[in-house]
Amino acid sequence: MASLDLPYRCPRCGENKRFRSLSSLRAHLEYNHTYETLYVLSKSNSVCDAAALLPLVADGALSAKSCFPYRELPCSGEELELAPSSTACYLPNVEFPLGEILVKTAMSSGDALSSTGNNAVAVAANVAASAVEAAYEEGLARLKARAFERLELDERLEKLSEEVEQKIAARVGRLQTELERKSLELEKAKLESERLSQEKQDLEDKATELSRQVDVSVEMLASLKQDLVNKEQELSHKQQEVGQIDQFLQETAAREANAKVRLQQFIEDLLDRADRAEKQLQIISSCATTPNGSLGHCSLQGSKPNGQQRNSSISGASRGMYQVSDQRSSPSTLLFSVLAGRSEGGYKPCRHEKSPSKVNEVISPEVLKIRAALFCIFTYLDMKTLLRAAEVCRDWKFVARHPAVWTRVLLENARISSKFLCTLSQWCTQMHSLILQNLKPRQRGKKETKEEYLKSTRGCLEEGLEALLKATGSNLLILKVSHCPNLLTDRSLWLASCYCRALQAVTYRSATDPVGQEVIWALGAGCRDIISLQVAPLHPCQQPARFSNRCLQTIGRCWPHLRALGVGGAGCGIQGLASLARNCMRLQVLELDHVSEINQEVAAEMCREGLKGLEMLVLTSTPVTPKALLHFNSACRNLKSIVVQIGIEDYFEDPNSPEARKLFDEMVNKLQALKKRPGFSKILHVKADGLC
Repeated sequence: MASLDLPYRCPRCGENKRFRSLSSLRAHLEYNHTYETLYVLSKSNSVCDAAALLPLVADGALSAKSCFPYRELPCSGEELELAPSSTACYLPNVEFPLGEILVKTAMSSGDALSSTGNNAVAVAANVAASAVEAAYEEGLARLKARAFERLELDERLEKLSEEVEQKIAARVGRLQTELERKSLELEKAKLESERLSQEKQDLEDKATELSRQVDVSVEMLASLKQDLVNKEQELSHKQQEVGQIDQFLQETAAREANAKVRLQQFIEDLLDRADRAEKQLQIISSCATTPNGSLGHCSLQGSKPNGQQRNSSISGASRGMYQVSDQRSSPSTLLFSVLAGRSEGGYKPCRHEKSPSKVNEVISPEVLKIRAALFCIFTYLDMKTLLRAAEVCRDWKFVARHPAVWTRVLLENARISSKFLCTLSQWCTQMHSLILQNLKPRQRGKKETKEEYLKSTRGCLEEGLEALLKATGSNLLILKVSHCPNLLTDRSLWLASCYCRALQAVTYRSATDPVGQEVIWALGAGCRDIISLQVAPLHPCQQPARFSNRCLQTIGRCWPHLRALGVGGAGCGIQGLASLARNCMRLQVLELDHVSEINQEVAAEMCREGLKGLEMLVLTSTPVTPKALLHFNSACRNLKSIVVQIGIEDYFEDPNSPEARKLFDEMVNKLQALKKRPGFSKILHVKADGLC
């Protein structure tokens, strides 16, 4: 059967879509078109297609039941104006018992159809239209009832959903608040965890550091125990040495006591001989005659027992002649008589002055004036000039070799012998200062080896020096021996301690024979009045370990009243320097030569023990740190001058390398920077290699 022959067509699709029954059409409209189309279709079919229903009724449709199945129809919320949203809801289909309605209508109107056969078609159309309308009305009523029921159900469901949504929203809000709180707590927990992790790491680092310090402390404790054992051994050795020194001192004291006894006997014998010589001189003078008789008269005056002193010497004869001449001369000659009176103390006149004819000679006033004038001039001449002046004439010789002229003796840069010093000792009985500097020995023989030359010249001037020191005795106040290698050894200081007990300033510097503890002890036992001591070894020293901390400790014990001190050498350490500073409380000038580095620790130890009155600090070839200088300046309130003399060889073994020069320049710049500090600009003086 063609599609155009089917009774029902789709109002939307047109003639192309026709259906066999209404159920098929309704199903098509349900799934392909909206409910509004179905409503329009039903209404149009009830009017326009009423005639098409008749064959269905006439052909036996009336005998059978025709109904629409009960199905849900789609219905949008906008069409019903009830749903709150735009989602579609489904309403149940309503059964339309069209067959029953048509059969009832046909049976009730059957008689009318038979009687009025002419109007059969019209009646059938009206019946069909009324049946359709009735079915439509009944289906619409059922549809509305069911729609209202569904709307009520939807309202209840909507209220229920709103309540559920409100509860869910409240629950979600509470959960969100709880979530935020938990998030904050989690963040705080994370921060706390990071902090605890950091603290744990710090504690682990500290534990590691403490463990390392414990290990270092254990090692230091072991080293200190070993040092303690070594120190105890060293202490035992030192105690033995102290015992030996005590024994040596006792023996020295015994020998000194014997020497004093012998010296006293010698002096008494000498005085007796002097008395006998004076008596003989008086006898000779009383027997001699002069034209005016004045000589004998004056000799008799000088020979009176009451006017003689027991300590006069053989030179009293010459003193008597000067007294006689003074009585006959003018007042201008009194100066020379006083100068002539200084001849006491061992001055030996020449051979011709000892003869009786020379004794009886009268000195004219003109000669006395000349000698007085020469004396005023010769006191300013050096030693070489005095020796040459003695060769001019008799008067010049007399004045040039007078002991009063030889009070200061300076021998330097010369080649001398011990015999010359012995000769010089005849005129140096009143010597106050003796300086021997840079002396040279005799020349080396052609066939003489170096070892033989050094052995023969070692200490070759000590015999002459002993004669000088013995001649001057306690008159010597200043002794300086420097740069005389191999000619004068440390025995020179031992000789000075024996003959010159009144020494106040001593300087001994040698590169071959530096002073040791024994010599310093002997010098301290004999010369207690020394206030200036310079005993630093020269550099380079052949015995660098000879001058050590023991020497510094001995110096502090022997001369606690030292004012100026110069020490040095690689053997000087913090222990000796601290002991020296503690014992020499009046020290004003301190010079350290070629001492190991002076750092802040050494400076603090020295200033803690003493140096409160220090006025001048000289560091020669001694490395020093800026912090040490700052400590000296702050601790020594009376400090007026700090002199630092350094060279690159004092810091580095290879001074020619560029790196050593760079580091040395940095050190010098740090020392120079101290001058910018308050109080340092005027007292700090830095003298370095390559620095103007």
